[in-house]
Amino acid sequence: MWFLMTVAVSLTAGQVADETTSDAGLDVPVVDVDAGAPELAPVELPDAGVELAAAPDVAPSPNKKRETTVTSNRLVDVRRVAGSAQVIGREELERQESNNLERVLQGVPGVYVREEDGFGLRPNIGIRGGSADRSSKVTLMEDGVLYGPAPYSAPAAYFTPLMTRMVGVEIYKGPAAIRFGPQTIGGALNLRTRDVSRQTEVDADLSIGNYGTGKLHGVVGFGNERMGIMLEGVHLQSEGFKQLATRGSTGFDKNELMLKGRFAFEQSGEVRNELQLKLGLSTERSNETYLGVSNDDFAANPLLRYPASELDQMNWWRTQGVLTHTLKVGETFELRTDVYRHDYYRSWYRFDHFRRGPSVYEVLAYPQTGVRAVYGAILAGREDSVGRDQQLMILNNQRRFVSEGIQSTGVLKLSTGPIAQELELGIRFHHDDIVRLHTQDGYDMRVGHMVWNGEPSEIVNDNTGLTRSFSAHLSDTLTWGNFLLAPSARLEVFDAFLNDRVLATNAQQLNVVPLLGIGAVYAFDFGLSLVGGVHQGFSPPAAGQVGALSERAINTEFGARFARRGVRLEAIGFWSEYQNITGSCTGSSGCINDRINEQFNGGAARVLGLEALGGVKGELFWGLRGAADVSYTLTDARFLSDFQSDNPTWGSVQAGYQLPYIPVHQGQLRLRVAKGPLEIGFGAMFYGELREQAGEGAPDESVRVPARVLLDATASYDLGPARFYFTATNLTNQTALTARLPLGARSQAPLLFQAGIKYSFR
Repeated sequence: MWFLMTVAVSLTAGQVADETTSDAGLDVPVVDVDAGAPELAPVELPDAGVELAAAPDVAPSPNKKRETTVTSNRLVDVRRVAGSAQVIGREELERQESNNLERVLQGVPGVYVREEDGFGLRPNIGIRGGSADRSSKVTLMEDGVLYGPAPYSAPAAYFTPLMTRMVGVEIYKGPAAIRFGPQTIGGALNLRTRDVSRQTEVDADLSIGNYGTGKLHGVVGFGNERMGIMLEGVHLQSEGFKQLATRGSTGFDKNELMLKGRFAFEQSGEVRNELQLKLGLSTERSNETYLGVSNDDFAANPLLRYPASELDQMNWWRTQGVLTHTLKVGETFELRTDVYRHDYYRSWYRFDHFRRGPSVYEVLAYPQTGVRAVYGAILAGREDSVGRDQQLMILNNQRRFVSEGIQSTGVLKLSTGPIAQELELGIRFHHDDIVRLHTQDGYDMRVGHMVWNGEPSEIVNDNTGLTRSFSAHLSDTLTWGNFLLAPSARLEVFDAFLNDRVLATNAQQLNVVPLLGIGAVYAFDFGLSLVGGVHQGFSPPAAGQVGALSERAINTEFGARFARRGVRLEAIGFWSEYQNITGSCTGSSGCINDRINEQFNGGAARVLGLEALGGVKGELFWGLRGAADVSYTLTDARFLSDFQSDNPTWGSVQAGYQLPYIPVHQGQLRLRVAKGPLEIGFGAMFYGELREQAGEGAPDESVRVPARVLLDATASYDLGPARFYFTATNLTNQTALTARLPLGARSQAPLLFQAGIKYSFR
């Protein structure tokens, strides 16, 4: 194993704030307090999932109780972040009880999701105009450590931890993202797991729902102030909602185990040391496919799946190991080091193309006449295939990933006269690699079933991508009265290799990338703050490809926020000026297999947008407590140059064309009311119309995804140790079109509901 040392964005105790829990359970679900504005005096703020502290003090208060916790996964205090940041706290996550990361993030301003399977098994997340395909333009972390299978060599995220295990979600944008490479183009996402127990605890969570959906989640922990151990396990399953006549289940089974141990050394004066070990095992078997249906078949039955996909199945396993050492000296210095390794193996056996003939995309987009009608009937099982040309090719995409390294981040607090400083320096050595072995088998369609042709498997792709990297970041947060200034810098040095055993070629590329950023805040005494910042966005090029350029942009943001007497308002404008925008060929983006992982350069582009949110809460009448929250994102993303691309969603591009799969309008409204132990919530999510191919003006119907509204509801009854809950998504049971990627039209999930009970033994 080849260890590398990373600057992971370990979040230190000096940077985090405890979660708060209101008695009404009506905390603001998404807290956006960009750049950590200091304030001379505390202002009244809505009770949120993250406590918003007053101005940071360099010296600890003499009345403050000394922390005994050294390593903690408490959520970050977003007021001390240089740039935009949102936090979704544990209380809101438990309110939603969602196992789908896409659903959890859908109301965060500036975040876009592209639904694919309806369950969020492999999320597609984009931030501020960045490509959402497999979340490859977002830095993904769990407890501050990169969790993507190969963040540099193959950033497409085919793995995401189960949301039911998480106690917090942190979203970083703007200058805040520069600390978290390698992707700084849009932002970073950090998922928080629960801390090791400091007492005996046994928690159980059981739920059942429609479509054979079920969840079993358990936690057992023992500990004290010096040491502790915790075991957590989750089983999640569903029979799926797609209708495939030749197969019973189109669903999945997922399992996750996590073991955490903690040991605190005896304190020596002001010096505290703690070790924490985290081990994990995850598995999935899902009968998922990239194959959608034609527009006509979608209109007749949006939940239809073609018999050509009856054999499609994804199987993967993942192991995780993280050893963390935390050193604290008083309240002025902290050093956190993580040593980590993740192994991931996946095999996706799925229909991909015909041996010869038109592309599946063409067949499903224009299936009415000619040869495309014949091939469309074969996909649907209405006709048998004839001869080798019409054979259906199923790929067995086997990939093995390794991601490992060591990272260390130190924070030093200083006071120089009226200026308080918080210096942070982090380094990371990292190695990741991917080994691809893609084979294909030929099948014939016979009476609506796939029948193997008896021939041996053919090798399609056989290559290895590998990246070794060193990165470092330095930031200095200076507070002077009501003014906060946070300059930062990042350095990425990485060597990428690609060995293609089919083409008998080797490629290597060394990259040295310095990045700069700065954020600023001025906080007025009456609750209003002005925030702004600029930073250099960056996304690494594809591993070892000659001619592949990195994605570069200058990202700027400016806005204001107001928080006082239970009212919260924010508006942030953002502007990204791309020197080179890139796209990658993946199966999920509709690319053909022999071009998988190929990068496309798109030249100059510009993204302009506005993020807005508001919230209010308080007492109503008859002892009722209520809360309302609204968020909205406006985005205009356009190419600034003419070019011809083999990227299926770009095509022939002219300057001024809109980027595909980025909605102009998007917003969410959430209402909640509570009385005693009962709480009821209602939500409405609006997804604006979007285009599936670059263009200008009103999109053609063949590349248009209409606007839609998704309604959901939640209810819970808290009896202390026991809590009953109910959630329902898509209350109107609409089966609206969400995308025609990867191959053909696909629907959002129909009405999904679950009822469950949580019980805590303490």
